[in-house]
Amino acid sequence: MKRVVIIGLGWLGFPLGMSLIARSWQVSGSKTTQEGVEAVRMSGIDSYFLKLTPKLICNKQDLKNLLNVDAMVITLPFTRKITSNTQSSDYFLAIQNLVNVALNFSITQIIFTSSISVYEGSVFSINENTTVKPHSFTARILLEVENWLSCLKMVSVDILRLAGLVGPKRHPGTFLVGKAVLKNGYHGVNLVHLDDVVAAIILLLSNSSGGGVYNLSAPQHPARNRFYSQAAKTLGLSPPSFYCNDRRELEKIIDGSKICRDLGFTYCYPDPMCMIS
Repeated sequence: MKRVVIIGLGWLGFPLGMSLIARSWQVSGSKTTQEGVEAVRMSGIDSYFLKLTPKLICNKQDLKNLLNVDAMVITLPFTRKITSNTQSSDYFLAIQNLVNVALNFSITQIIFTSSISVYEGSVFSINENTTVKPHSFTARILLEVENWLSCLKMVSVDILRLAGLVGPKRHPGTFLVGKAVLKNGYHGVNLVHLDDVVAAIILLLSNSSGGGVYNLSAPQHPARNRFYSQAAKTLGLSPPSFYCNDRRELEKIIDGSKICRDLGFTYCYPDPMCMIS
């Protein structure tokens, strides 16, 4: 029975933990409040208080219980807290501190959830071989984390670059509700459903030998003007409007098929239009 720790039992981490428990895996995880810890424990996940400031704030024994596992999944959302060094951030330092401590235990596998934002500035069809050109502070820090993790020795590391996330409490009908005269209406959407992210992580935990970087984005990319209008109408909300004469030259389409070819992954939601019903 594989032992897994999930750092960040939030919107993604919690359902991942519940799916692993349903498969009889041993799961531990972290929350940043004691109330959150108790709530998660009621669901069967062995949860512990852990806060990254970026130093690890955690009871010493709890930290041992948390990290004495085979694999670690890091689902921490990015938080922008710039230190005196403008080229770094508390987020990057927090990941480094966490992983360095984890490597003192029995961790042999790490999965990190990154973002397709690292492809900022790229155009047309984008796969994992596309040159990354992050422009924003967030994207640059995520790429720094990716590169640092990928250079680690004696541990298997996989990176998942997630497209826009859709699922419970993240219905795309609310994303652009009521907005007017938006650009890029004919551009395809790059989205992935929560269920597919959970399934991909479980697949990596089960079958990956490490060293992989995978985009995770639904194979189909309906136009933004059609998709977001229909999504809003599904919820009875005011749909957004787009320029009528928009051009497509700078369209960015994320190719998420590598994980399918390499590991036999199948998307539960290959068409984002199926995510809004």
